[in-house]
Amino acid sequence: MAAGTPALPRIRPMRPEDAAEVAVLSGQLGYPATTEAVARRFATFAGRADLVALVAEDAGGALVGWIQAHAETLLESDPIPVIGGLVVRESARGRGIGRALLEAVEAWAAARGYPGLRVRSNVVRERAHRFYERAGYARTKTQHNFTKPLAGAGGGHLDP
Repeated sequence: MAAGTPALPRIRPMRPEDAAEVAVLSGQLGYPATTEAVARRFATFAGRADLVALVAEDAGGALVGWIQAHAETLLESDPIPVIGGLVVRESARGRGIGRALLEAVEAWAAARGYPGLRVRSNVVRERAHRFYERAGYARTKTQHNFTKPLAGAGGGHLDP
């Protein structure tokens, strides 16, 4: 590695003790979360072969990013993993961390025989759109997302 080139992050599976830092990073993505909420949600992932949550650590062991993907199974199409979230700590962006996380999820999907990967990105996230396009993703659809809170169903977070 050339002098002055930052080391690529270490990518590993998320662990329960990562919940606090994942919550902080979720807030940087625009989805505020408590440590408890992240821990509760992460606990539901246990044993699921169709879902992956990975984190990136810098050379000092600090958590600098995370990515999560899950296989979406629909009647009208074969299962395909969808990236549910990808965030890199604001102070660590532009160092290849997002690319490393993306490549790790692509490897996870390929190892399971999935034909591709899908990601949805808010129309206002132009920097993210350029990132995905540079990584070989093609824009295939523009759509609207509708959400309806359900009375008495509490305990969850709805996208803004």
